[in-house]
Amino acid sequence: HLGEVIPSSSNTLVLQLNMNHDDPVKRELYQNKDFRVGLSHAIDRQEIIDVVFTGQGEPFQVAPRPESEFYDEELAKQYTEFDPDLAAQHLDAAGLTEMNGDGIRLMSNGQPAKITVDVISALRPEWIDILEIMQLQFQAAGIELELNNIDRSEERRVGKECRSRW
Repeated sequence: HLGEVIPSSSNTLVLQLNMNHDDPVKRELYQNKDFRVGLSHAIDRQEIIDVVFTGQGEPFQVAPRPESEFYDEELAKQYTEFDPDLAAQHLDAAGLTEMNGDGIRLMSNGQPAKITVDVISALRPEWIDILEIMQLQFQAAGIELELNNIDRSEERRVGKECRSRW
């Protein structure tokens, strides 16, 4: 008897920032821990779970599942609390203290803080639903989230580019 098969995935969707972005301003921002922590606290994971998954699920970071011998509750749960004030504190600490007329925070070069997400919704249709909710949540925190839905027929052509832009 081999025992129960435990799925290795711990999340339905992971927003991975490109820490080696070609744009030096975005690269520096994405590498800033306060920026990443601020984004994490700006996400209302429970709202996403309730709306997209009819309440089935649990807020979780990318970490080993509780069934794993490598599970660490602190790592699995850190920064998952939806806290707009704490998000704002971290985004301010990351240097995003100025805003434009649309309420979007400005990066050090004066440009709006915008994250472009390339997504192939044909692979996981719920990703668009999740990202559209995150778009509103990030906007409330002063971060623009642009969704670039890539047609599956173009997947091979742009696959490498997509992975590099995340």
